[in-house]
Amino acid sequence: MQYRHFRKCNNMININHLTITQNKDLRDLVSDLNITIQDGEKVAIIGEEGNGKSTLLKTLMGERLADFTIRGEIKSDLRSLAYIPQQLAEELKKKSLQDYFFLESTDLDYSILYRLSDELHFDSSRFASDQEIGSLSGGEALKIQLIHELAKPFEVLFLDEPSNDLDLETVDWLKRKIQKMKQTVIFISHDEDFLSQTADTIVHLRLVKHRKEAETLVEHLDYDRYSEQRKANFARQSQQAANDQRAYDKTMEKHRRVKQNVETALRATKDSTAGRLLAKKMKTVISQEKRFEKEAQSMIQKPLEEEQIQLFFSDIEPLAASKVLIQLEKENLFIGKRILAQELRLTVRGQDKIGIIGPNGVGKSTLLVKFQQLLSARREISLGFMPQDYHKKLQLDLSPVAYLSQTGEKEELQKIQSHLASLNFSYPEMHHQIHSLSGGQQGKLLLLNLVLRKPNFLLLDEPTRNFSPTSQPEIRKLFANYLCGLITVSHDRRFLKEVCRSIYRLTKNGLEVVDLQDL
Repeated sequence: MQYRHFRKCNNMININHLTITQNKDLRDLVSDLNITIQDGEKVAIIGEEGNGKSTLLKTLMGERLADFTIRGEIKSDLRSLAYIPQQLAEELKKKSLQDYFFLESTDLDYSILYRLSDELHFDSSRFASDQEIGSLSGGEALKIQLIHELAKPFEVLFLDEPSNDLDLETVDWLKRKIQKMKQTVIFISHDEDFLSQTADTIVHLRLVKHRKEAETLVEHLDYDRYSEQRKANFARQSQQAANDQRAYDKTMEKHRRVKQNVETALRATKDSTAGRLLAKKMKTVISQEKRFEKEAQSMIQKPLEEEQIQLFFSDIEPLAASKVLIQLEKENLFIGKRILAQELRLTVRGQDKIGIIGPNGVGKSTLLVKFQQLLSARREISLGFMPQDYHKKLQLDLSPVAYLSQTGEKEELQKIQSHLASLNFSYPEMHHQIHSLSGGQQGKLLLLNLVLRKPNFLLLDEPTRNFSPTSQPEIRKLFANYLCGLITVSHDRRFLKEVCRSIYRLTKNGLEVVDLQDL
């Protein structure tokens, strides 16, 4: 089937039999997707890491993707769109704010622009500055893209992980904005709270592991109802599979007894006529056995849990709960010579689990780097660090297996491949260069590296930022069950509530204690 894009279809997007195949591994990411997206619909694309969510989003925008074969039809009368990618585009990094907002933009509504800047607490006088966008914090860079894209005319807003770099206040603002928006929004998000409060349609990209093929599900439901339906379907299919297996086992046990009796009689008989009758019966028994085996192939199979990450920390001796690791007393936090925060007071002990929140650009990641410097100097601490920018820890030209290997021995490599398989890496993905993996797969790689290295204290900078909502509960469980201490920067409410025992808000005036119930 030929791929055709953006034909007239009466003010909606109509997708027919869309299949997207990754050329490298000849693997389908999207399989026979059929959906009509109405004006004003809020469509969330979800799925495990590496399952093609960003690829589908770009395809719907009309991008031609060299590494993929696209079959099917997309019909639309879409004339204008707005788009915010998962990562700041390279060509945007070197642009100045002035170029972005004034010199290169001719279709912006400046009354909307300045209203949005007020709502997002972004100083509008900075729009005329020559500061490069690449020098902004991740949260500020995302804010200016939101301001820019929402201030121009558009019929569909495309968002790829919009909550990744935003503080809690701005995420709440974006939720409200999407809820009130009359235009269509098609987005990818890992944030379960964000999904539950914005989406009214779910497109779920799945890899059916026992068949090793893609399955694309569409449900016109909000995320919470979709999740409940999915869990109910999983429980029902599991129960049916168990019932079928019990019935099959019972039938086969009865069959084995009959077969055994016939075999015993055949060995014992000396009568040729009886022997012929028994041989005929044995032929019937064997025929029944083949029929039972064939029927077993069509039995309902026990479903595999897509989000089953199967990672846990083991064999780690925690530091003493009373042991003081960090003691800040009226200290200042600097970036260069500029003071970001002052009068910092904090005591960190061996088994504390501390969450750090605060507005974009206040210095949370800088504070985490300060903690890293303080803890790295302690001999008794084996420190694990998961940065916000994965590239700081990953060697992008290596394969996942090579990156994780320390000895190169056959037994170690087999263990690593087994771990990667449990994280749903295909065999080819284990041996591709890391730079070709999705952000979520790179995040899984860092998680596995932490587990294999067995640190007794962790520093985590936005640890859930690139993980799909199907993986999120397992990520929370992994760190909630970690017996040692950790400090994490996060904007993920569920993660903070389930993992951390104390929360601090970083402001320019120091660290403020936050009640978990107030998040």
